Amino acid sequence: MKRESTEICTISNSHKKQIGPSKRLLTGIVIEYFFAFGQLFLVLFANYIRTWRALTGAISLFTVPFVFFYFVLPESPRWLISQGRFNEAEKVLRRIAVDNKRDFDKDAYEQVKEEQEISMLDKHNQEGVMGLFRSKIMFIISINLFFQWLVQNLVFYGVSQNTGSWDLDPYLSFTLSALVELAAYVLVHLILDRVGRKLPYCVFAILFGLVALLVLPLQKFVPKDSYTRKVLLNSINVSLKFFASASYAIIYIYANELFPTNLRNTGMGICSMVARIGAIIGTYCNDALARIWVLLPVLLYGIVSLVAAVLALMFPETLNKPLPQTVAEAERMAMTSIRIGKPQSTITNGTEREGQSLTGNNEDIILKDQLQRNNTDDNQL
Repeated sequence: MKRESTEICTISNSHKKQIGPSKRLLTGIVIEYFFAFGQLFLVLFANYIRTWRALTGAISLFTVPFVFFYFVLPESPRWLISQGRFNEAEKVLRRIAVDNKRDFDKDAYEQVKEEQEISMLDKHNQEGVMGLFRSKIMFIISINLFFQWLVQNLVFYGVSQNTGSWDLDPYLSFTLSALVELAAYVLVHLILDRVGRKLPYCVFAILFGLVALLVLPLQKFVPKDSYTRKVLLNSINVSLKFFASASYAIIYIYANELFPTNLRNTGMGICSMVARIGAIIGTYCNDALARIWVLLPVLLYGIVSLVAAVLALMFPETLNKPLPQTVAEAERMAMTSIRIGKPQSTITNGTEREGQSLTGNNEDIILKDQLQRNNTDDNQL
């Protein structure tokens, strides 16, 4: 299924850096669609190739065309600019302008270049992997995202590996699972640009947790071998796969929009690494925990999903916002939902303001003041 997540993260990061806010969802969700399409092709191949070695060899042939992408895909101009490789970035942007029959805006590019040259003097832009942890706000965002990826992989793989327990033909169960996943991606595609990322992610994670907990009253009050129990259990399994797929798709898009450009590949790489841990745990949970208590795996998935939903409330909304280029920009975006320390009064035009609501120009002033204070605290640590 999603075993090539590291490669997918790299491809996902590359395309997201080259497009504006209005198209990020489209390009991000297209990748998710092909996860489901891949599963449908897999079950088709498995129906005719019944030995796993031959099946593995056959589906591996589909990776050969990726070798030629090196000669087709340009490097991300956002990343080139963030690394100070301005001449290369300009060449890529000029080629993009020609391909899209647009004029290259030299003045706008020079302004971006000048701003990046100034921002590169900030030590936070030169930290590498440690840039994810030196700032208090970036530390909170990074650790939270790592946990979200671990949970979503734990949940997704745990539920997906449990597909074989559905009371259906195994090929039919796998096909139904892929179709449910595809339906979840379609719904995410329809709502994410209307209501944002944060609310749908939290809602799907909460719904997953609540549905998972329904197995307790189901086991206690519904007769074991009854037709009603069978229908309800299959309905719960399908619902869990739907909600797990939806939240999984959103976190792929959401995480890309929370990390700053100069740390995005690093952050997403660590997310993918942590996700593999969650996938390993999820793969073995069904067998290991079921030996202790048959309901323990699904209850674990439900509880950790609820915890993840609560922690996700700390994330800022990223809908229609440009990708943050630096740690400072990522912090500024996150300050609307993360508060570090007690609020202090600020003086503007001789007037003291304490505890004012963030509105208009006041928001910019207060956020800037808090960012400066946080950076001062970081330097003292």
